[in-house]
Amino acid sequence: MPPPQKNSLGRLGLTIFAIVSLALGAYYRLPSLGDRPMHTDEAILAMKSVEFQSTGHFQYDPKDFHGPGLHYITRLWSRLAGWGNSSTWTEAQLRTVPVICGLLLLLTTLLLRNALGRLATGFAMLLISISPMMVYYSRYFIMEVPLVLLITLSIAALWHYSQGGGRWWLVLAGFAIGMQHATKETFGINVVAALIGFAVTKMMIGDFAPRRSGYDIGANKSRANHPWLWVIVPAIVTSIAIYSGGFKDWQAVKDSALTYLNYFERSSGSGHEKPWHYYLTLIFYRKDGLVWSEAMIGGLGIVGMLYAFFGNHMKQPARQAFLVFLSIYTLVLFAIYSFLAYKTPWCILSAQHALTLLAGVGAAAIASSLKGRISRLVFKIAFGVGLYHLIAQTSLAIHLYAADSRNPYVYSHTSTNLLRLLPQVRDLQKTAPDGAFNVLVVNRDAGWPLPWYWRDIKSVQYTTTIPDTVDARVIIAEPEMKTALEAKFAGKAYTSPDLFGLRPGVMLNLWVEQSLWDRHSLRKQQEATKP
Repeated sequence: MPPPQKNSLGRLGLTIFAIVSLALGAYYRLPSLGDRPMHTDEAILAMKSVEFQSTGHFQYDPKDFHGPGLHYITRLWSRLAGWGNSSTWTEAQLRTVPVICGLLLLLTTLLLRNALGRLATGFAMLLISISPMMVYYSRYFIMEVPLVLLITLSIAALWHYSQGGGRWWLVLAGFAIGMQHATKETFGINVVAALIGFAVTKMMIGDFAPRRSGYDIGANKSRANHPWLWVIVPAIVTSIAIYSGGFKDWQAVKDSALTYLNYFERSSGSGHEKPWHYYLTLIFYRKDGLVWSEAMIGGLGIVGMLYAFFGNHMKQPARQAFLVFLSIYTLVLFAIYSFLAYKTPWCILSAQHALTLLAGVGAAAIASSLKGRISRLVFKIAFGVGLYHLIAQTSLAIHLYAADSRNPYVYSHTSTNLLRLLPQVRDLQKTAPDGAFNVLVVNRDAGWPLPWYWRDIKSVQYTTTIPDTVDARVIIAEPEMKTALEAKFAGKAYTSPDLFGLRPGVMLNLWVEQSLWDRHSLRKQQEATKP
């Protein structure tokens, strides 16, 4: 590797930045992971992980649910952490997987310290540790944060190779890219953005290789003769190995390619249509009862882009090439995702992360350009206020508004009100005579996330339409189905004690067989009168 460029931050300073950032990252990511109700996507992925752990086989669905990458990562961590039988896994345990990936993502920034600059790396780590969007989805059992980690690892590995590293950096990049494909199919957007960024940078700046007198890039004997093959082959082998479950299920490998036909159809919206500027509002300003903003990250990111193109890089052309690449890559990602009608808030996370890296560059560029004591003090105060604002929003996002639709990172989320239904059905199960308890759930989305919460109750039937025969002792269905459902009762007496929220705009009615409800009420009265 070439020697690092001179920087205003030494190794000790960067180490302090890393320790503080890691501590803040853990502080906001780890506590109370089980408090928020499971989102439908989380619940489905959780069930798939449990099934994969218990059977050793992942059933890939090319129409939805993505690849097995997250489930392999979960399986590995469950063994390291000693979770035991998958039937006992909890929401908090599963959510530690993206937490660990989020903390590793923070540390992966150190691999880019010579590309970003040490001071910029320190600032970027600090911003990543407390970014509301990054923290919120690091506590979400979906594949987005693991995907961003793998993307960053591949970029860092290719950077190290460009600076004289050996072929094993290429193998690492290939492995990371293969895992990206096995984790979420939308990785292709990042590949396209990276290729465009690379091509534009080559035209504007030139080669990424360091150009320093006395430094011979050919001195490293382990460098590859055909570097792209050392990336592509490991990527293909890794992806095939993961999808096929160790080269056993070749249909899944075929489906992993055919799935893109479904993605072309879904890109038109599929019920998730948003205006083109939706993602920009998530970064700069969004008001829905409350004002949310990561404008400091967005603003500093723009400064970082300007510095990439117009800053003084006379002695560091390779570093400028990387910063220009990162800027183009980020802009292309935002452009593609903004163009697509299909939008969910977590989809933009990789672009937001790249923007945060550039924000570190922007903050370092400003700090390094200030010579006067007063101007430096003003910058420190302004940056501190900005950090406090991000921390305050992060606290609101993960605690008070963790499942509140006024939080812009909350999307079609399960209502906390549903948590009242769970113990009530458990109570009814205790009351029912042995072997005489069954539940029918009728909902347009098959009741998710209820199948996760009641995975141990084998007598629950989930359906999207009202069956011909309704004989369950407990029935849960949408209020709109009331008339059609009650017509199926055939004179059987039910009581409807309560209404519950499933998610915004979707309610659930509870019907309990009258005899079971009477037994339940009597038991409650007896328990209340016990001394």
